[in-house]
Amino acid sequence: MNILRPIIMLLATWVALSQPARAEQPAPERPNIVVFIADDMSWEDLGAYGHPSIRTPNLDRLAREGMRFDEAWLTASSCSPSRASMLTGRYPHNTGAGLLSQRWPEGALLLTTPLREAGYWAAALGKFHPHGEEGSKQFDLVQPGGQATAWEQALKQRPRDKPFLFWFATRDPHREFDRNAFDPPHAPADVVVPPYLPDTPEVRGDLALYYDAIARFDSHVGEVLAELEAQGVLDHTMVLFLVDNGRPFPRDKTMCYEGSLRTPLLVRYPPMVKAGSRTGSLVSAVDLAPTLLELAGVPAPATFQGKSFLPVLRDSQAKVRDHAFAERNWHVFSACERAVITDRFNYIRNWRPDLAATPPPDIGKSPTWEVMRKLYAAGKLPPEQATCFVVPRPEEELYDTRKDPHSLRNLAQDPEYQPVMKEMRAALAAWQRETGDNFDPQKIKPDGVDRETFKKRERKEPANEVGEES
Repeated sequence: MNILRPIIMLLATWVALSQPARAEQPAPERPNIVVFIADDMSWEDLGAYGHPSIRTPNLDRLAREGMRFDEAWLTASSCSPSRASMLTGRYPHNTGAGLLSQRWPEGALLLTTPLREAGYWAAALGKFHPHGEEGSKQFDLVQPGGQATAWEQALKQRPRDKPFLFWFATRDPHREFDRNAFDPPHAPADVVVPPYLPDTPEVRGDLALYYDAIARFDSHVGEVLAELEAQGVLDHTMVLFLVDNGRPFPRDKTMCYEGSLRTPLLVRYPPMVKAGSRTGSLVSAVDLAPTLLELAGVPAPATFQGKSFLPVLRDSQAKVRDHAFAERNWHVFSACERAVITDRFNYIRNWRPDLAATPPPDIGKSPTWEVMRKLYAAGKLPPEQATCFVVPRPEEELYDTRKDPHSLRNLAQDPEYQPVMKEMRAALAAWQRETGDNFDPQKIKPDGVDRETFKKRERKEPANEVGEES
């Protein structure tokens, strides 16, 4: 044995010396970031969340290879206020862009500015809301447009010497729907009609076209993933998917219900996120910006109000917040509502119950709304489908989102749930104080269009623009 040992050591040394020299491994670079945002899509409308027929193989892949969030919520169910929160890490009434389609206010600080200062290259392609130079100048590249035809090309032309953030925001599945959006199209028989919409051929046809737009968006996600793979950077890129607000149907978009505010959230990043994982941890869209900055090793600005959910990505059982908050302000029609969300309940406070829950004009001109109007006029619309027509609306609403995911049974007056009501009222009051959420509900911005004809109205009176900073 003593004779063999030096021979073995000599052979091992010879083998080691005969191998080609290995280059020193570089330190890991900062991760790339890709964010996909769908326009007007409810959380339950993809395969990864259990939908039986919508064809979303690429989004389903993100869930299969990453983490699915079951309690992710938006700060508004209206596109520009919601997107402003994501980009600034601030609540809509603090961004200066709390109403629909406003321009960025002077001095708005987007997450891309500290990222670029840290060496990142940032691009926004597709729907870019809010509008204006104040936001655009905080990206290296902005290519506005409804669809995703330029996404793959932009990836190919990016600088190769910098980590990057791509903000891919399609217009799908926003109305008006394209009858040639996807081949083969979804059939009306494929449709799952939510219980607050009437199950008629017209509604099924409308929802089928909506499904097609989702499938088209999913196909663009697949093209981007394929290009990231071809470049060899997919596994060094955190890929996230979420939406800006609920589906473009009555009682969804612009409202404060679960179908309006709850967002799908899928995150793929193999170095950190366990494949096929799920979490019930509560997170808010206002948390997106601080999360991405922490991922990049960049300190969050003092203006950010969200909380990083990076701990949840590392451990699906981690918890970063007890409450999420949302608001409903002017979106063509006057409104003044706030919501407090836990991992079980959604509490809604309405300061203007005298205003009907009329859907915005893109929905008001839809086949679904026409059918609902006719059924309601004929007295054939059941109560759970007639809430958009009824006034006054409740001043307070409470829903058990585990037992009642479509927000059909209001528990606000139920004696059993009064302790929950007390907790929610206190949480709302504290949040409003902390964030300076002050407004006069009698002086909110008036309707921009007629609620019956959806034709534009002439504005004759000044308004207290709820959602604007003073």
